[in-house]
Formats: sequence, structure tokens, C-alpha cells
Amino acid sequence: MSNATDASRIPPALALRLHAPLLALHAAMEVAPLWRAVRQVLRAGFSPHRVTIFLGHLGMGEARVVLTDPPIAHPEEWYAARGRLNPFSPYIEANRGVKFYRFSAVLPPRAEFARSEFYRRFARPEGWDKGVSALYWSRREVTAMFSLYRSPAQPEFSEAELAWLRYLYPFIGTAIVRVQRLHTERLARRSLEEFNRNIPVGLVFLDWDLRVEFANPEVQRQCAAWNFGPEAVRVFNPRDAFALPAAVLDACRRLREAVRARNAKQPLSQPSDVAQVEHTPGSGLRAQVTVLNNPASPLAKPRFLVVIDARPPASAPPAVVSEEKMKLLRELTQREREIALLVCEGQSNAEIAAALSKSVLTIKTQLNSVFRKIRVKSRAKLMALLR
Repeated sequence: MSNATDASRIPPALALRLHAPLLALHAAMEVAPLWRAVRQVLRAGFSPHRVTIFLGHLGMGEARVVLTDPPIAHPEEWYAARGRLNPFSPYIEANRGVKFYRFSAVLPPRAEFARSEFYRRFARPEGWDKGVSALYWSRREVTAMFSLYRSPAQPEFSEAELAWLRYLYPFIGTAIVRVQRLHTERLARRSLEEFNRNIPVGLVFLDWDLRVEFANPEVQRQCAAWNFGPEAVRVFNPRDAFALPAAVLDACRRLREAVRARNAKQPLSQPSDVAQVEHTPGSGLRAQVTVLNNPASPLAKPRFLVVIDARPPASAPPAVVSEEKMKLLRELTQREREIALLVCEGQSNAEIAAALSKSVLTIKTQLNSVFRKIRVKSRAKLMALLR
């Protein structure tokens, strides 16, 4: 196939049919609307019997997401079996970088293909005997592809139709890349959130309008103690009672006003984009608010990072927050830290279970995990290490 594309060759009637689907394609931000828009574009342009899109390839392996219309019952089992006989995979492997191919360039003559196991088990039930595929690549590995299929009663794809397909190819590819990048960013964010859930420091991310985007379990505990007193952590479920302290939100508002007052052409973060807030002198609760204003992302409104730390009062023995103790606590999950600290307060397993709304067996299991992680064999040794 030629790679030449000429929008002027698209018939006006076809261009009119494609207008609304292409607008939907440009707006797609998720897999479901992407698939809906691609399906509409391809059906409007080519009237195929079947349309399929393949997404989520790992290298040259099978796609992790396959969407087809008309739908197929039990698609995971269907495509797993289909992949073992698929005649197109070897062709793609041997022609890395190919953007388009007609099925007729890969399949045997029609009569021979009709006698093949692949046709009898898959192509005939799916209702096709001809088609065309378009592939997208990165570093000689497939990143996505779509296929158009036609039934035995339909004609082969014409050269004019292939020219239209080449014209549409970059539009569909741009939409696929956008959705792939959003999924990649979401996974990176989820990974960071999972990492932050288990560190012994309270973290909150706020958007420009001061709405909470992420809060780890430790900050929920710290905010409950800040808002209602240290005993509230045992009385309330910290997650249900979570609210940022008013003084912390006020600090965020002041920083936001300072950013607004700046020259808008100079969005770089400033040393003054940090505020410190203390609960009450000697309480041990302090918050640091930082403006997150990335100069590489000038189209994104700044965010706010709030770190709330439970520091000891000035009269507390230094050992309470020794580096050794912090290192041990970092080995534990948030729930394990909570149990370990309650043990150090002298509470029994039954008392801890009641305070945390867990079964005694669950507490025993998690306490054994604590013992294993910090290499002690008894409550007494645990208390000696953490007190």
C-alpha cells in the first residue's frame, strides 16, 4: 500500500458522515469512549461486517484488551484459543513496522483458506473471509492495532477505501496514544500512592481548589488527633472522621493567594511557597504545606502537598523519635505500626481488637507479622525496642 494521504480524495458525503465520530474520537479520554468513537468512525467510513481494536500489547505478545463489534461471547477464552492458530502473528513478527496489510497478503487463496482450521473455528463463526489491519508501533514493537473484516458477500477493500484508511490512520493513532498516556500516568500515580500509604508520615495532596486528591492512612490518624484530641484516634474511625485542620487549610489559602499575586509569566516555585503550622506548643503535631508548581507543566494549576508529622514534646526523651525507632517503624505497614504502638501502651490483643474493630485472631496474625519484620519474639522485646 502507498503511504500517500490526500484529504481532498475523501468524498464529501463520507466527510460529512465522519464529522461527528471524529469529534468524539478527539474527545476520548478512556478506553470505552475511545472504542465507541473508533467503531463509529470505521463503520461510517467502510461499512465492515466486523470491527476489532487491539490494545495493551506487551512487546510482540497478544493484546491484553480486545474489543470487537459484533461482540463475542467469552472473549478471553475465544481470543486465547484464536491466538494459537492466528496466521497474522507470524506475518507481523516478520514485517515489523508495517502499518497496513490486507488479509489477502497473508492468507492462502480463498478456497484453501475456507478449508483451514482457523477459518472453520474462528473466521467463519466471526462472519468474515477478508479484511485489512492497521498497526501502530514503538521501537519495533506493536502498541495497538485495529482490523476491519468483511463477509463473503461483501467486496474486497478497494484502493480508494485504503486511501481513506490511510487518511484516518493518524487521527485514530493520536487518540490511542492519548488514552495510553493517561493510563500510564494513572498507574504511576497509583504506584506512588501505594508507596505513600505505608510510610509513617501523614501526606495529603490537594488540588488548586483545595479538594483532597490523596490522603494516606497516617494523615487520617494525625488529623483526628489534631481536630479532636489524641484519644479520638481510638474512639473514631480516622478515615470516616477525616478533615484537614482549619489552620492547615488557612495556610493553603494564604499560599494560593501569594501565587495568584505573582507575575503570571513567572510560575516557578519560590522559597516562600512553604508554610509551617503547629497545632499547639508542645503537642508534637506540626504541618508543612508546600506549593507544587512544576515549571514543566505550565498548563496545570499548582497543587499543595501537606505533610503532618507527630513530633514529641520538647520534654520527651530523645529515644522516642530515635532514628533506630523510625527505621523499625518504616518496616511495618500502617496497621502494623498502629498495633505495635498499642502493644507498647500495654494493651492486650483483646483490647486492641476492640479498639480497631478487628477480631483477636486478626490482631494475633498482624502482631506475628510485626515480630517477624523487626526480628523480635515477644511483646516485651517489642516494647523494649519501641519505647
